Amino acid sequence: MTALRKNSLPDVIRNEVARLKGAGFHLLPLGGEDGKVPLSRAWSSANLTLGRVFAPMHRAGSQAYGVRLDSMAVIDCDTDDSALVAQMEARFGESPVHVKTPRGKHLYYRAAGTTPNLRGEGFPVDIKTGVRSYVVGPLSVRPDGGFYTPVRGVLGKDALPPLRGATSPSPAQIQPGNRHLELVKEAMRMVEHVDTVEELQANLAGIRDDWCVDPATFPDSELSGIAGWAWKCRLENRIYRGRDSAFPMQRLALDALRGKDNAADAIALLVLLVDQHGHHHGKRFPLDFKAMRAAGLMNLSIPRLRAARRTLEDAGLLQLVGKHRAGSRKQTFALTRPELVTGRSVNVKSMSAVRKDVVPGEQGGGAILTYDARYRTNKSKGRT
Repeated sequence: MTALRKNSLPDVIRNEVARLKGAGFHLLPLGGEDGKVPLSRAWSSANLTLGRVFAPMHRAGSQAYGVRLDSMAVIDCDTDDSALVAQMEARFGESPVHVKTPRGKHLYYRAAGTTPNLRGEGFPVDIKTGVRSYVVGPLSVRPDGGFYTPVRGVLGKDALPPLRGATSPSPAQIQPGNRHLELVKEAMRMVEHVDTVEELQANLAGIRDDWCVDPATFPDSELSGIAGWAWKCRLENRIYRGRDSAFPMQRLALDALRGKDNAADAIALLVLLVDQHGHHHGKRFPLDFKAMRAAGLMNLSIPRLRAARRTLEDAGLLQLVGKHRAGSRKQTFALTRPELVTGRSVNVKSMSAVRKDVVPGEQGGGAILTYDARYRTNKSKGRT
């Protein structure tokens, strides 16, 4: 006989879900580490029954549910700033229903057309709307203890006004042949403003359905690939946001320059070149030191810049790829990536074959990497 799992859903949440369902709202079960991931694959294509909302929540031990925004719009403020909320209501109209979130506040409205991109205007605010969008419902509790507290009005009882200032929906404009590229652009614009890759894919699906011509021929599998790629870019810090963005510097490159007589100049030149050209691997570019100084990019003298360039070439970080041709072409260079050279670190011994029946170079060559205990950072305590 199998014991039934104890129901972890408090009555107050169960009653609220049942009330909203009875009032005609489309709801979905949520879970996952952050309590915001849909637990049903069919949440965007069907009006789930109450049982299909409660059952996954019961199995996952979840106390969170979502409200699908079929005919609603929610202004999602990332911060609970009264001045920001007042600014949103002055622009879009006063909302009778406010829900305080763990980070900010949800303001509920009726959908009224196409909404503006507030992130693009510099506000920490999203406007969510449509059958492919949802927000965490009132009284939900996330696994980290985050609570969604109603602070004004009651959803389902107070009449929602239309979102003021929304424009009428425009016809689909993205033609076949351009859809993939445009959805990639949209993914990169919104990837830092979603909490999961699943939420990103759901948002892309809404854009596909609303903006693309013949959306049925653009499969979910392709959307999944775009969302996964954009999410990987976010994790690897490869999202370009103009000058407000980061770029990686390889430690191997810095290791190759340390100890050089003009290491500081060479590192400064390398950082500038990676900033300007490192985002396109193999990109060719000229090095016009006079123009660089005139533009304020570097303030080193031209002899020091030339010496720094030679140091980068000697270290294998910069390569001459196009020779000078008088009157028609300047020298062109390309950044190169340093290779790991074994045996350089003082606390690592060279790898040596220990099995005669294994050919070196195949499956590690039977070699071992040995740590040299003579080099300890704190000998007195035996720490490595």
